[in-house]
Amino acid sequence: MSKEEEIVTFETFYDPILAEIIRTKLEANGIPCFLADENMGSIYPVYNQGGGGIKLKVFARDVEKCKEIIADDTEPTEEDIEKDK
Repeated sequence: MSKEEEIVTFETFYDPILAEIIRTKLEANGIPCFLADENMGSIYPVYNQGGGGIKLKVFARDVEKCKEIIADDTEPTEEDIEKDK
C-alpha cells in the first residue's frame, strides 16, 4: 500500500455532534472519510475521555485538502444558496 492510500486520523473529537458535522462537511466536499469509535462514545460517554475520543479517519493524500476545508469555516451566503439551486 502506498503512503497516499494510508488511512490516518485527521482529527479527534469528544463531541459526537461536532464529529458528525465535520465528517459531513468533508464528504460534501468530496473527501471520503469515516468516524471510528463513535458508537462507544455514544453508548459510554465516559469512554470518550478514556478511550481517546471519536476519530475522524481520512486518506493521507487528503489531509491538506481537509485542513483547507475546515479552515474555510464560512457559512454559505444567500447568493451561494441561490447559485446551487
